[in-house]
Amino acid sequence: MPTATHTSCIRPVLVGDPAEPQRTEIDELAALSRRPWTLRVGNQPMIVRTSTARDIAAVAQMHRRCSARSLLDRYRSGGRAPAVAALDWSLRNPLSFVTVTTDGSVIATVSVRRDPEHNYLCAEAQLLVEDRWQRLGIGSELMTHIAGVAQVAGYNELIAYPATAVPAAQRLMIEIGRTRMVPDTANAHLHTYLPESATLGLGSVRQRLAG
Repeated sequence: MPTATHTSCIRPVLVGDPAEPQRTEIDELAALSRRPWTLRVGNQPMIVRTSTARDIAAVAQMHRRCSARSLLDRYRSGGRAPAVAALDWSLRNPLSFVTVTTDGSVIATVSVRRDPEHNYLCAEAQLLVEDRWQRLGIGSELMTHIAGVAQVAGYNELIAYPATAVPAAQRLMIEIGRTRMVPDTANAHLHTYLPESATLGLGSVRQRLAG
């Protein structure tokens, strides 16, 4: 399982309005959720950071290296990568992250966004790990991080649509919180309720605690 080692500082809580400590804590967590952090696979360090439109070329190349099955499990669109315009749109999501190796290659993406099929407190978790990097713990690390990101953003439930990867998705989601399967004949999916401790899964927070 990858381990993270990084130290970050949290601003002191300011004295003043009684609502200020809570507001300050939320602001601090929001800043921590966007802070880059190091993910290690064996001895190889990788950086997880928020995505930008400048990542489009590297992300498109990663999609070309992915199998049709991995793309099906991510996009549920016949095992095809999305159009470049759709990738560009997804990378501009402020709750989207890329995992980058030391040579600049993107090998995984993860994000959350409002799930229009459910109420406003539900976010869809979207994860894609390049095939050759799967089963090394990267997906678990990224899902733990994105659960914290979702909670900081005000969501209390994650939804996943795993297509053919139901057992793997269940293992990832159960690590985060209480999970149930909804056997929808058209679109089976998983619901995971985020515990109050979900923010401890933020990558930069785990690095700080490990340091």
